[in-house]
Amino acid sequence: MKSANQDMEVLERPAIQPYKIKQAMGGLEMGPSDEPLLKYVGFFSGLIPVEAAYFLHVVPNFDLFLSLYSKETRALAGQYILNENLRQRMKEMIARNVPKENKIDIEYDVREGNPLTELLLDAKETNADLVVIGKKGKHENHAILAKNLVRKVKCNALVVPNAATHSLKKILVPIDFSKHSINALQTAIAINKQLKEPAEIICLNIYDMPDIASFKLSKTREQFRHMIEEDRMLAFDAFLNTYAHGEQVKKVLVQKEMPRTPHYIMEYASENEIDFMVMGAKGHSKVELLFMGSVTEKLLTINNSIPTLIVKKKY
Repeated sequence: MKSANQDMEVLERPAIQPYKIKQAMGGLEMGPSDEPLLKYVGFFSGLIPVEAAYFLHVVPNFDLFLSLYSKETRALAGQYILNENLRQRMKEMIARNVPKENKIDIEYDVREGNPLTELLLDAKETNADLVVIGKKGKHENHAILAKNLVRKVKCNALVVPNAATHSLKKILVPIDFSKHSINALQTAIAINKQLKEPAEIICLNIYDMPDIASFKLSKTREQFRHMIEEDRMLAFDAFLNTYAHGEQVKKVLVQKEMPRTPHYIMEYASENEIDFMVMGAKGHSKVELLFMGSVTEKLLTINNSIPTLIVKKKY
């Protein structure tokens, strides 16, 4: 039986507020992945309020002009001719893909330097609460930049593959019952509260079946499997009862037979027409910055179709 104090704790638990973004920041490569990224930003910001957005393109600092210009001329060519042309292209691309009706205060810039360093610096200086970056494929440079940026940035990050669909009907939240899973679940719920047509939120837990030979039990393998699954489902229910704040969430358990959790997640997502994923990542201490989480990192590598929000901060 619940105590009065327990009831008070439930009553006093703060409600999950609808998701909104004060300052978004996007990294552009001025290449093929920018158009799909900006189109998705236009779609997403039509559903989720975004107050301001800042886009940055960083020209890698290498001697591109040495064969054509002297060092003195290079400074003028690089900083004025090239950068002004790129700014104009950025302006046109953004105008084409992000509707004015979304009422976002948009700024953009071009500079020379190390792309990762400059993006991280500006994310900090603009106090971004969301960094957005596109992804073409598994191994090209922009994909590597995306993974490194997501790993090191302190705020939440949205990775948008080129093949992303403009739909938000099914949100998948892979969970392992950790505090990072709590943040991911509650962020998914907050996003759902902004949608005119609420999405289906699906919590997915991939679990290992212990080796029955290690236990002295008078049960068959099937009975043991059922017992483990039942115990897992009770933990699932307790997790959602505590952290979902009464919101409707579908529970899915998948038994893992091989050590490939990210592949199980992608397989489920593909088979069930998932169009958005929310995943928790480790925090932003100096140590944790180096380890986003092996499952999250691998999933970003193999995921070439589903936009994925990496949650680093409690919403």
